[in-house]
Amino acid sequence: MYKVGFIGLGAMGRGICHNVIEAGNDVRVFDLSKDAMDVFKGVAEPCATAVEAAEGADVVFMSLPNSRIVESTVDSLIDAGVEGKLIVDLSTSDPTSTRKLHDKVMEAGGNMVDTPLIAGPQEAWDKTLTIVVGGDEDVVEAHKDLFDMYSAGWDYVGPSGNGHLVKLAQNWAGLLQAVLYAQLYPVMEHYGIPAEKLYHVLDSDFFSNWFFRFYSDKYVKRDYRMDFSLDLALKDMTYMKRLCDEAGVPGFMLDGAIDLARLTLKEAAAEGKGKVDTSAVADTMYRLCEE
Repeated sequence: MYKVGFIGLGAMGRGICHNVIEAGNDVRVFDLSKDAMDVFKGVAEPCATAVEAAEGADVVFMSLPNSRIVESTVDSLIDAGVEGKLIVDLSTSDPTSTRKLHDKVMEAGGNMVDTPLIAGPQEAWDKTLTIVVGGDEDVVEAHKDLFDMYSAGWDYVGPSGNGHLVKLAQNWAGLLQAVLYAQLYPVMEHYGIPAEKLYHVLDSDFFSNWFFRFYSDKYVKRDYRMDFSLDLALKDMTYMKRLCDEAGVPGFMLDGAIDLARLTLKEAAAEGKGKVDTSAVADTMYRLCEE
């Protein structure tokens, strides 16, 4: 068993932390939200800071919103001392940043792996999600039991940053499908094909997959309930765009998807809606087609 520091108890981190505790580890937790820490009252020790949560830990988990916050958190942990510690980044982070952080942690005497989560909050809690792991192979091999504690299965995908690369590839494919159908249904309806009829025709072996069904159902019903916030989707698409820029290739489809996401967020802010779901891009398209 491990002494664990857990930083970030949001939608995904909460479930992973639950399973790490269930596995019998000694866990200290930190989140900016007291309510998030209260979920683990009596089964984990609450801490006032990320550094405090990491004190004395063998393993430090991070489940954080973006690479900027991951970077500042890792820097604070290095300043406090990471010798002998393994940092596990569960976040969806910029792979280039991840590789730089890995090297910094190594120089400070610790190690770091990237294990982004593939599924949703309920799967994280139920331990039915899968993960990919990027990092030094010998370190990953030595911690196989750790990854088994909170996943239904995992794959080693190579050196540091590769886990985040695989997650971004999955998000790239999924988010671009979400944006594709968000534009398709409103435009076809504008020309006289009801969204429900188009969904029925396209729901076949040629087109159908999880992303198609999940987002098509929302777009046909115009039900933009919160499942994955658009600001997080935009963050992921921006990371993907950065990868294209660094490779020196245009992000052809990404550019349009990013523009639509930004327009939707701008309009939501102007209307005082606060956070909106990724599917809200279809609402913008329906409005544009109806003007």
